Amino acid sequence: MKTKNTIICLLFLFVTQVINAQNNADALISGLVDQIKSHKNVEMTFNYQISSQGEKVGNSEKGHAWLQGEAYKTEMTDQQTISDGKTIWTYFIDAEEVMVSNASEGTDNTPLKILTSLDENYVATLTGINAQGIATVELANPAGQYKRVTLKINTKKAELKSADIYFEDGNKFVIDVEEMKFDQELGDKFFTFDTKKHPNVDVIDMR
Repeated sequence: MKTKNTIICLLFLFVTQVINAQNNADALISGLVDQIKSHKNVEMTFNYQISSQGEKVGNSEKGHAWLQGEAYKTEMTDQQTISDGKTIWTYFIDAEEVMVSNASEGTDNTPLKILTSLDENYVATLTGINAQGIATVELANPAGQYKRVTLKINTKKAELKSADIYFEDGNKFVIDVEEMKFDQELGDKFFTFDTKKHPNVDVIDMR
């Protein structure tokens, strides 16, 4: 009987810890998302790298991402993704080709867009907080484009430090945040693709 009671107590303690970790993780994600959404716009400078089966593929590259309401823009070495909230332009730089699609057909395909959808689409679990106050949060979304995301969050500032995004094929997209800027004055055409600046680009309209 004592053994059964002990097991029941341990099980209750375990469930309580899981619930508390879940609540803490949700609070961290909500704080992070609310902090981003409280600004007119956000710019993120980050370093990124692909790894396959634990092995790094290529050198670390620098990227930039901007978010303003439903509009966003991401610039990486070989690709740019731009959306004004209605249309998405995916520009493949080396191929000199831009694919145009409706924003309604898009997915959580940029670092900042992933962040602002975390509290809606992902189940979060807090796995630990180190001595510097950096929390590790695991996120899962079986129905999402990315099944699993691991975040490092500065709990004192509600700021993202890094994100590991896992693909179905076993590859991982690693992002280390270098700097965040807020409330900048961006031009009216900032979140559109200007074909006049790219006269040699082949435009493929998928709408």
